Amino acid sequence: MKELLTQGIICVKDELGIEYQLCEIDYHLWENEEFEYRFRPNYSVIELLGPPLFQGIPGLNLDLHKEEYVRRNRVPVFISERSPGPNRENLWELLEACGMDYLNQLEWLIRTDMKYSGDPLYVKAASDGTGEEMICIDQELAGAKRSADRIRRILAYICKGSRIQYDGFAIDDSNRKSCYELLHRLYEKETGYLKAQQKVGVEKAKRAGKYRGRKPVSLSFSKFDQVYQEYRTKQISAEEAAKELGISRSTFFRKVKKLR
Repeated sequence: MKELLTQGIICVKDELGIEYQLCEIDYHLWENEEFEYRFRPNYSVIELLGPPLFQGIPGLNLDLHKEEYVRRNRVPVFISERSPGPNRENLWELLEACGMDYLNQLEWLIRTDMKYSGDPLYVKAASDGTGEEMICIDQELAGAKRSADRIRRILAYICKGSRIQYDGFAIDDSNRKSCYELLHRLYEKETGYLKAQQKVGVEKAKRAGKYRGRKPVSLSFSKFDQVYQEYRTKQISAEEAAKELGISRSTFFRKVKKLR
């Protein structure tokens, strides 16, 4: 029996912009129209967080600490409360804005840039996963010039749930939380210092009349219309269109929605 598989990751970002990969989610759809959602929580990452940033995944009782939560032939609360249903009045407009021609609620969550008001959780496309093998990141961090950059990269791996080794020291589930708490505090101090220095520099430039602020992306209508027509007729993908225009995919979809 033929099967459609869509895979995503439920994530959240903190006030420093650090992303936490909380739960893998798979959507299986078979040709007989039966379907199934599978949630696999990343408990070692979930344990790093608490209220108000993270207060659970709606519809899942994480206290049960199940390896996998399955919802067969019913749309889970997490999906239904933040994505359009089949009877939504402006359904096709929402689908077109994301470059979709049929309803797949998980895929829509992955593609959309619309924010859910109930919590800061969002879904992105699944990557290669955290993996079981230890990752040595010495070479990767060798190119980081500032300590804040090195700390952030290590935190990114920690908050993804990866097992890493740096300078002979290993970080895994046994010491993930303690390493996270230490590094997160250090990163908060480093970024605070850098922001303060940047503010001083901006004020100095303003007094000297040399600061003009951030320039918005310049995009001509004719260029956008040309690329949009190629996208609309399926000559290029949304990613290719965004790259051609020098903007992000989410910005491209926002401009498409505004144009319509």
